[in-house]
Order: sequence, then C-alpha cells, then structure tokens
Amino acid sequence: MTMATNTTNRVDMGACRNPALNIRPDLARAATAITGPSVDDELVGPRGDWWWTGKHPTDCPGFDKAAGVLRSLPLPNLRNFTRQSVLDYFDNIWTLNEVLFASLQTTDAFIRQPYHQLRHPMMFYYGHTAVVYINKFRVAGVLEGPIDQYLEQLMETGVDEMSWDDLSRGRDDWPSVREVHAYRQKAYAVVRDIILNHPALDKKEVTWDDPAWALFLGFEHERIHLETSSVLIRELPLSSVRKPEFWPDYHPSSRTPSAPVPTKGVDYPANNLVSVRGGAVVLGKDMAYPSFGWDNEYGRKEIHVKPFSATQFKVTNGEFLQFVKAGGYMAPKYWSAEGWAWKTFRNVKWPTFWMPDGPQGLHKYKLRVLFDAVDMRWDWPVDVNYHEGRAFAAWRTEQDGSPVRYRLVTEAEHNLMRSTRDRVDAHLFAGPEEQAAAQAAGRAPSADETLSPDLAMQLTGDTALRGGPAGGFNLQLAYGSQSPVTELPPSEKGFYDVFGNAWEWGEDHYAAYPGFKVHPYYEDFSAPCFAGKHQLIFGGSFISTGQLASKFARYQFRPHFFQHATFRLVRSDVDLSQYDSARYGPHNPVNPFYETSCMDAAPPHVGDGPCCSASRRAAFTSTLVEDAASTKAKLEAAQIAYENDAILSQYLSLHYGPIDRVYPDLLRETGIIADALDFPRKLSDCLTSWAERCGLLSSQGEQQQEEASASGRSESESNNNSSTSRRALDLGCAVGRSSFELSRRFGEVVGVDISKTFVEVAGRMRDNGRLDYDCVLEGHVTERLTAALPAPAPAATASGQSGEQPLQPSRCRFLQGDACSLPPALGQFDAVLAANLLCRVPEPAACIAQIKASLRPGGVALLTSPFSWLEQYTDRSNWLGGGYRDGLPNRSADALKALVAPDFEVLEEGSMPLLIREHARKYQLINAHKLVLRRK
Repeated sequence: MTMATNTTNRVDMGACRNPALNIRPDLARAATAITGPSVDDELVGPRGDWWWTGKHPTDCPGFDKAAGVLRSLPLPNLRNFTRQSVLDYFDNIWTLNEVLFASLQTTDAFIRQPYHQLRHPMMFYYGHTAVVYINKFRVAGVLEGPIDQYLEQLMETGVDEMSWDDLSRGRDDWPSVREVHAYRQKAYAVVRDIILNHPALDKKEVTWDDPAWALFLGFEHERIHLETSSVLIRELPLSSVRKPEFWPDYHPSSRTPSAPVPTKGVDYPANNLVSVRGGAVVLGKDMAYPSFGWDNEYGRKEIHVKPFSATQFKVTNGEFLQFVKAGGYMAPKYWSAEGWAWKTFRNVKWPTFWMPDGPQGLHKYKLRVLFDAVDMRWDWPVDVNYHEGRAFAAWRTEQDGSPVRYRLVTEAEHNLMRSTRDRVDAHLFAGPEEQAAAQAAGRAPSADETLSPDLAMQLTGDTALRGGPAGGFNLQLAYGSQSPVTELPPSEKGFYDVFGNAWEWGEDHYAAYPGFKVHPYYEDFSAPCFAGKHQLIFGGSFISTGQLASKFARYQFRPHFFQHATFRLVRSDVDLSQYDSARYGPHNPVNPFYETSCMDAAPPHVGDGPCCSASRRAAFTSTLVEDAASTKAKLEAAQIAYENDAILSQYLSLHYGPIDRVYPDLLRETGIIADALDFPRKLSDCLTSWAERCGLLSSQGEQQQEEASASGRSESESNNNSSTSRRALDLGCAVGRSSFELSRRFGEVVGVDISKTFVEVAGRMRDNGRLDYDCVLEGHVTERLTAALPAPAPAATASGQSGEQPLQPSRCRFLQGDACSLPPALGQFDAVLAANLLCRVPEPAACIAQIKASLRPGGVALLTSPFSWLEQYTDRSNWLGGGYRDGLPNRSADALKALVAPDFEVLEEGSMPLLIREHARKYQLINAHKLVLRRK
C-alpha cells in the first residue's frame, strides 16, 4: 500500500530560544525529508534554468571552470573602469546571490521566520537587494519611476532590532517566490540597461557626488546581503537547505574525521600572545580614494595606541571548548549584565553553530557550516557573538592568573597588527619620491591606490589564497567556509588571518569620524547606529566580497547578533607599578585605559556607551597618579557643592528647624514622614543607645551621678572609666547638630566636614547657640528663621527620675578635613558617626578604612547612606556596589557589609528616613540604609 504524502509544509514552524535545538534534526532524516510530489518541486533539489534572472553561473564573470564554482571579482577601481567591467562586476554579485538562494528548499525555507525572530524571513532578502537598486536609482535621479511600487515599499527596509528580546511578530502575507522572481527579472534588465547606456557612466571617474555612485552603492549593498543572508541560511534547519551547485567548496579539512576530544598543539594550535609596540594610527578613508565606500568610512581620526599584546591566532573551536567544559556558560561572573541576560533568555550552553552529537555533558559536537553538518573542526575560528567573546576573555584572565584583563581588539590596534601595506594609513609610510609622484598626478597620497593599496581591489576568489604582497587570505569566496587558523601566512607583525576567514569583534562602538557626512543616497545606512549599541567588526570573513573585503571596511552589529565572526584576545601592556598593588593584581585584574575610535565622536553622532570619551574613564582602572588627581578634583567638587547659600539653608533647616516652621504641614503625619523628622537627633540617639548597650557609656542616671560627684574628685580620677572620658567622631558633620547631640553623653566630640562654610557655621552655633538664616518659600521668596540649639530639658522629672542630659556645646570642636584621610593627631574614638557620607567621598573604601583606624577596638560606628552614587563625587570604579558583578546585581548594602566583615561585627541593619526641605512645597524624602557596627 502506498500512502500519499503532503509535503507542502515539511518542517516544524516552531521557533526555539536555543538555536542548537532548532538546527539539529537527525542528519539522516534531514537528508531525506524533502521527498514526494509537491507544488514546491521546482524549489527542491538543483534549480532549473528558469531560476537565473541574470547570467547562468557557467556564463558569469568569476566562474572557475576548473572547480565548477562561482567566486568573487575584485572591488572596482572607480578611476579605471569600462562599461563592460562594471557589467561584469554586477553580473558576478547578482548571480552569486541567486546561487546562494538556490540552497533554499521549498517555499517554507523562504517564509520561515528565523529562530531568533530578529530578522525577516529569506523571502524579504530575496527581493530586497533588487528593490534597493531601483529605489536608490530613483533617489539619485538615474531612474524616474518604479517597477512595482508595492514590492519596493514592502522590501525596502530591513530590521535593526533594539535588543535580543525585541522579537518580530512577522507576517504571513509574503508574495510568492515566483512573484519576487519576476520582479528580479525586471530589475536585472533595468540595472543592465543603465550600466550599458546611461550617461552617468560616461565620466572617466565616479566620485561621491555622481549619480553613478548609486550604482556602485547597489553592488556593495547586495554583497553585504550575500554575507548576512548566508548567516540566516546557516541558522535554518538542515532540512530546509542543501549545498547549491556552483557554490565554492568548503575547506578540504571539512571532509576529514576529527578527534572527539581535541588536544592542544595537535588538533588546534597553542595561541601565544604577540607583542605590538603601539604607535600612531590615522583612521579614515580619503574622499578621493578610487573605490566605493560607505559614508562611515570617511573622515579622519588619529589615535595613539599604547603597547599591547594579542593572540597570534583567532580563538579556535578547540580553545573555546575548554570554556564550555569549564562551565563558562553557567557562570554569570564572566558575563556582562546584558550578556548574561541574553544568554539566559536564549538558554545558550555552547556556541550557536555547534550541534550536539550526543547527550549534554558528553561535549561531542558537529559543526554547522552553511548548508551541512560536518565533523567539528577544532582548528577553525569559533563563531560567537560579542557577549560570548567577552565572557571567554574574562574566563581566560582568571585561568591565566593575569593581573591585566584580557579583552578584544580595537580598530586602531587591528591596523597595527596588519602588514604595513594593509593599514588604512599605508600612504604615510611611502617614500618622499612616491608621495611627490602622487601629488604630481593631481591627487593626495592618501587617495593614491598605489601608495595605499587595497587588497579588495586586487584579489579575486581565485587569487586570494595565493602568497605574495596582496594574497594569503580566505576572502572573496576562495572557500565556501572557514579554514584552519594556521593555514595561511601571517602578517609581517606575526598575526594570522588579520583579513578573512572570520570577522573579529572589536571593543569600539560604531561611531563617526571627524568630518563625517551622511550620504544623501542612503541617509539611514550609518547614522541611526551611532548610539553606542553596535560593536565594530574587522577584517572580513571567507564570504566577504567586494567592499566588505576592503581594508577600509567598517561594519557593525549589535553585540548579541551572529555573523561569521570570532575574536582574538588582547592584553594592554602596562607598568603595573602605576597601579595600587594592594588593590589590584591577579585577584582583581586591572583594566587599563585604551582608546577606541568611538571616543569623542563629533556631535550629533555621539554614542552613550561606557567608552565614548577619552576623558570619561569610568570603565577603566585608574593609575595611582590618576587616582590622586581624581580624588583631589572630587574633594574640590564636594567642597564647592556645599559652599552656597541655598545648600546652607537646606542643612540649617534640616538640623535646627524650627520643625514647626520648616515642616508646618507635616507635623500631623505618621509613619515614614514622622520618622524622617529631626534626623540629626535620631542619629545621635541611635549611636548613643548602642554605645550604652556595648558598655561604652553608663546609663543616663549613672552618668548624671558621675558628673555630679566629679567636682569632688581630681580631673584624672573623674575621667577614669567615666562616660565623660569617652570620645565621639562625627564624620561629615555638616552644620553640627548631631555633634551637639552627642555632647550630651560624650566628653569630647570632634566634627569633621569638607565644607569650610559648614564648619564655620557649626562653630558659630557652638559659640552663640543661634543663627538667623533665610528659608526659601518659593522662587526668590524667603522667610527669616532662626537656627537654635535645643533648649535644655529639666534636670529631673517630678517623680525624681533622671531627665535628659543637657547639650554640652563646649565639648565639641569642628575641623575642615577629608573624611578619608584624617590627621593622625586626632587619635582614636569610642564612637563614630558617618551619616550619608559614603556616596559623597572619592574613595568609600578608604573612608571605611579611616573609620576603622579612628575607632578603638570594641568601639561602635553608625553608618547611613542612601547610596546615591554620582561620578561627580566618586569614580564608578570606587563605588561600593551600585552595578553588576559577575553578571549579577551588586547591591551597595551587600558590598558594604562584605567590605566591613573582616574588621567589624554588624549589630543592627535597617533604614533611617530623613526629609530635606527645598522650598515650602517640595521635599526630598530619603530612606537611608542604616548599619551599626562594632569594631572587633
């Protein structure tokens, strides 16, 4: 009995968060999944002659007759071309694109949404490149009307998702393959006619402003999508694709068995660091250089690169396996917060193109290449995104015990790793006679392709692998896959695959060079991505053709996205004696400053990433000299911040009120509002209470008796073990109220503040007991209030019980100083108050160390802080928490407790609210964290 099979929808439409689960069908099933009669038969197996809307591959320029495959032609020289050479270049990419799309099997492969739902289905890209030719011709004035207005709108704009979870809803009304195929036929005819007949190509040279620029823009746009479409095809299920005829073969090693457990030095190379001295690099392409370039390539930026070391090879699958086996995907400490969120959302456990060949934990994998699964190639570069590369770098830093963090390469560093002729500023190394000859020919040396040759203009897919000045790179579809990292010769600096094989992720965000201009033919090609959200990639891949293979190429992707991209490790070479050795080392590696091309981009093309300015170095470890300068600057900033009448008025009202005048509408409130009133007094009460519980102070009644009998004893006798001999320190005392409150129970109170004005006002309050000040009602309207020390309470109650101890202002003295570095002559104290201070000092850890040094063993300290971290006062590298650590939120309260744990016992933790009046109708309600400590 024969059962009819309906194979119209042959593959599972379900998307999965883990791409490996979506591309690992049983290989035998995948090979036979497309069987039986179907309306899709013309899209199954080899394509018939109907498929080719331009030249057949065997008739196409770039066809390698010996191998029977189509490869790329070099990037055109816009000073030296004919209409025929332009037509050849167009036919080459048009047919290459159709060879690639011939891999898609059945309509489902065209309309299936990618597993990640971050891009359109392949149907869009099948029509998109043809549409862009027509639309850009119209913008440039080369073509008057549309071919199909509907398709030219539907397929005009691709997707640049904002985040890894910005999932597309997709659509279910895509046109058929035949409809888009018919459009491509018409578009091909239009483009061909323009190349052969339009007067725009009558000029001997095509430049940025010429209408013919749109033609070359279309060529290079299609080459971009040849590469990006190949990645989307690589992400499709195996049952949806097959290796098409005329596509270049994978590297020969793909056909050899591989070791299930690789050995370093045998199955993949040891990857040693190679040093680079550093030096100046001038980035940017001259507007008169005779090849097409995207607008982001132009401009000029000079960067002075510091010495660094980089791995001679790109990181291989064999190297990366060690990270996988070590649980690198399970350890948030290696990942950025964004990277960990992406990894968790996608449930990623190994690189996206590794296909498990057994149960999890066995670590046997096959490698997904474009259209097939092959034995894992341990010596090929690993395909990962930026997040994975950075996680590996963090893991390797730990594994190697490196005192300097590993990272990825920068744009300027990548230029220094190349051979001199392949640098973007190669013209600077030409001799005087060569430069003079270029100028005599009427062009600047930077615009001369002989002084600054571009391998993309010299290499074809047939010649790219050959040695010689321009050769030795897996580019221009020399192979249909990646290749071993050791196969081709290194640059003159000792680095392999600086071009080709796989792109390299960089640390630079995509940004404009000084002098950048938006090209009017493609206004949204670059500028929308200048926002600190895209990482640059360098060097091209095996499938990079034309301008993508150029030494000037600057492409970018969001850090979660996949391209045929890998990375190599880089380590800044620095003198470690420049850093605080007690703070940094293998246990806490330094992250030295390195300059990226995105820093200080010209407005309005400025990103908001962590490294967008050479002067804004929060992401980097500061040297001792920089620490000292920063501390000084932040102390001055803090001092200046409190040296004005408005702030003084706010603090006088907070400390002295009067409460019924400062908070007249809030006195009847309960809960947190009531708890927030009279904050300085409550600080003193809390610290005093704990000092009493810890035996540092007598009870109030006992203290009154001590003081009453003190007049009958000598000074030394009365001070021996009495409360009046106890000392308290008020760090960040402001205008002094808490210091005065502490004087009720402590024999000496020292108040310290960075503000000269605050210290002077506290002294006047001590000497005079009162001070008039202006309290803001609204705008410039104020009312005159009097700040006064609290009136003395009765000495005893009617029942004869002890009353409240009076203030003893004469016991207080006030000093202007740095809470992180007190004069040793102050000695030690029994109690220390640091109220809302930690997030307003340059080095909170140093402040904690100072509190420890100032406190006698057994002494108590009260620390409060809202943890309102601002780089104005504290470098981000010095914050206690307030960020992410090991990929997880690092809360300030936890960081503070961890810091004090070796030297202090936690007695109490909680909250202490306070209310600061700005004017009659605006208040700041702050719920500060409270920590009471006893020194061990």
